[in-house]
Amino acid sequence: ESLQRGAQDFLTKGCLDSSALKRSLRYGIERHRLQKNLQNMSLLDDLTGLHNRRGFLTLAEQHLRLIRRKGAALFVYLDLDNLKSINDTFGHPEGNRALTEAANILRACFRRSDILGRLGGDEFAVLMIDARRDTAMQVRRRLQQQVEFRNGAADCRYPLSFSVGIAEVPAAGQPEVEDLLSLADTQMYVQKRHK
Repeated sequence: ESLQRGAQDFLTKGCLDSSALKRSLRYGIERHRLQKNLQNMSLLDDLTGLHNRRGFLTLAEQHLRLIRRKGAALFVYLDLDNLKSINDTFGHPEGNRALTEAANILRACFRRSDILGRLGGDEFAVLMIDARRDTAMQVRRRLQQQVEFRNGAADCRYPLSFSVGIAEVPAAGQPEVEDLLSLADTQMYVQKRHK
């Protein structure tokens, strides 16, 4: 309890010298760095480097509050098609490579200000902030161009493709993040059935 309240950072006035101050600062900086690393590990997907489900939902919730003031956002839900087939044919390390390549496609397709996340397995989500100039059709076209570029590479052993659902985020009467996920997920399954 004393450590949680910061006893390790306590410096006695009468006993303060440069070595005690340096040691205390060094320990404080290292402790802060470790806490930051733990926090990042709890919010990031190890394989892809994208936000994990917890990280994505946390950031999306924060940014939706800002969007309520600005409006114009898109919520994109993506499913990497045929991951099971890639795993079964080429093995799980290659399936992991496919997920990493999918994350790279998303990074190339979306802006740095957009929130990208791997929700789990072969499912990804993107919250496009300030998407006034973007429409669902433009997003689909950009994504298809990036996928075609990747699939056209000489060393491509299998094609990648996504099923995509896009929900517009209304400025007024805005739904919760989970509701937007569900709406975009439903639209994604509509596209998946048409493939």
